[in-house]
Amino acid sequence: MSKKYVIGIPAENRLIGNLPRNIVNNSEVAGVIKHGGVPLLIPTTNPELMSMYANLIDGLLLPGGPDVAPKFYDEEPINELGDTDSFLDASEINLVQLAVKNKKPIFGICRGIQVLNIALGGNVYQDLYSQRKHPTLQHFQKAPMVQGTHTISITPDSYLEQIVGKSDKLFVNSHHHEAVHIVSQQLKVSAVAKDGVIEGIESKDDDLIIGVQWHPEAMYETDAKEDALFSNFMDRVNSFANQLSKV
Repeated sequence: MSKKYVIGIPAENRLIGNLPRNIVNNSEVAGVIKHGGVPLLIPTTNPELMSMYANLIDGLLLPGGPDVAPKFYDEEPINELGDTDSFLDASEINLVQLAVKNKKPIFGICRGIQVLNIALGGNVYQDLYSQRKHPTLQHFQKAPMVQGTHTISITPDSYLEQIVGKSDKLFVNSHHHEAVHIVSQQLKVSAVAKDGVIEGIESKDDDLIIGVQWHPEAMYETDAKEDALFSNFMDRVNSFANQLSKV
């Protein structure tokens, strides 16, 4: 890939040493750079500026982060809801909708899969352990994040299967208590855990969108299947950018 494509990564707002900071994980930045992309960190304290950032990027990577405020999917907060940031939520939702409108590929990770689904009309469980009606696996692992702790099944004939291969026992890491519940009509399920929790979603009609519930950025250096997700993301960015240049 000769041309360098700009990948927007929304930055989480955090206080560090009593100073407000815009934060993204180094591993996500490194994954983009490894496969030829140019990361653009997007501050998210001003959702009204997202249309300007959307025009600057060729693809959008949605990283992990805090819970999503339930007001964005018409629910009231339950007691088990974790920390939220409505400015971050509004910014990422705007970016997703603009990226879809402008045919710019999206790769959602952990919180990112949830934001994708909410932005396109779906919703999430605010807390898997209190809201699901049957036993749930450990989805907030105690092992190091570089290690997979539970298995998932890849949906046959999905686009995700083309990327990581056929499997009903792919080991992934896990660090969440929210998860996709009702899937957007624009998306379809591409992977599930053995307890039925949705672990992957993708576009119904093209390969514009891929979202995964686990954290491939923590495993891609040692796991070729996880690295393939980053490689494929940049391939999709290249493909869609070439299509747009011919319009």
